[in-house]
Amino acid sequence: MPTKKAATPTYEQLINQAVKRLVLTITLAISAIILLVVGTQQTINTTHEAHDLMNSLHQANIKDVPSFIHWNNTTTRNSKQPAFIRVTTSDATLTTTTKNKQTILTSPSSKAFFAKNQTKLLGSLVYVRGFGFFLAYSQEDGQNTYQLWVSLRRLINSLLVLIALIIIVMLATLALGTWWAHRLALRLSAPTIALLHETKYTSNNPEADQPTLTVPNSPREITDLGQAFNELLVAQNQRLQHERQFISDASHELRTPIAAIRGNLSLIRRRGDAHPEVVPESLSFIDEESLRMQHLIENLLHLSRADRAKIELSDQDLSYLVLQLGEHYQPLLAPQTLKLAVDSNIHIKGNAEMLQQIIVALLDNAHKYTPHDQPITLGLTQTDQQIQLTVADLGEGIPDDQKAAVFQRFYRVDQSRSQAIEGSGLGLAIVQQLVTLNQATIKIVNNHPQGSLFTIIWPKN
Repeated sequence: MPTKKAATPTYEQLINQAVKRLVLTITLAISAIILLVVGTQQTINTTHEAHDLMNSLHQANIKDVPSFIHWNNTTTRNSKQPAFIRVTTSDATLTTTTKNKQTILTSPSSKAFFAKNQTKLLGSLVYVRGFGFFLAYSQEDGQNTYQLWVSLRRLINSLLVLIALIIIVMLATLALGTWWAHRLALRLSAPTIALLHETKYTSNNPEADQPTLTVPNSPREITDLGQAFNELLVAQNQRLQHERQFISDASHELRTPIAAIRGNLSLIRRRGDAHPEVVPESLSFIDEESLRMQHLIENLLHLSRADRAKIELSDQDLSYLVLQLGEHYQPLLAPQTLKLAVDSNIHIKGNAEMLQQIIVALLDNAHKYTPHDQPITLGLTQTDQQIQLTVADLGEGIPDDQKAAVFQRFYRVDQSRSQAIEGSGLGLAIVQQLVTLNQATIKIVNNHPQGSLFTIIWPKN
């Protein structure tokens, strides 16, 4: 049987619980301190009074009833705590209680008190059933025995009154704290709830561009959260726009070869029998357009893999890799020449397959836009701060306002030449993604005397 999931507590519940715990903890701590201080002080005072009575009784040297009465009248009248006193001499046993401020040689209360069994608890503390707790002291002097029991009832009653007052204050404080916590929770949760409602409204249509949220000015945590949401929404909107543009551009690029293929197939069906000479030419067009479509689909797959790729980087001898690719690629550039300017023993953390794909794509791009009688330069250098891989061409160059745009998917600098120069406009987009995966950056500057210089930079730790 599935267990019931506990409800998630609200702001108000969390704050109420925290305030109650805080108030209860503080109140109990203060109460314990007060009780300890007051109880200790009262106990010390009572103990001192008991010692003073005992010392006075011992010094009185009581031998008969008149001397006992005289001592009692002059000494116990100032006693604050009720007490029972018993003096045993060789002739008699004398008792008194200070609660009535008079000497009682024999009384019902004293008879009842001395008749009770006394339970010794701790030190001089004893418990007399029916009478309560007492501090009991006894001292012998020759033939006299002096016994004193000082009641703790007044002390205990004071502590009980103090505890009752503390409980009343604690309950009042808890009630006030709960009310205050409720108001505080409403005030603190208001911006969060408003942000939550706006976020739910915004997320109803995830395919559409999302408007930014209205961010409250306080508290700061909610402000930071709202700003983070807005940054996320901006990134999502940009991604949606890129995806829509990508789908539109991919559809457009695929539509052209498909239309050419279908057109030539239609031409063969309509005129192939009567004019067989059109068949080879149409088949050649079909082959070229199908190959173009194949390259476009392969580039789209490469770009999709690069978007989702998670790679492990290892130490790579970049100098060896660049020289090897340069020597292998040189025959493919004819009649152009490839100049190599590669420093030796340069190592980076990277992925060998992706590094090869980056270099080949940049060389292909330079080959397409460089005149046949001009060279292409492939260089690799390092400084104390960074490592630079460069590919320079002497083509027409890229305008400054389009240098960043060439890394967008399907972007072509000269749209009028997009059909004349082979390519889909995805090569540099793939290069930038692969460069990022290899923890580097790529930029374009003007080459001299003309053309473009592509530079990949790895910072040195």
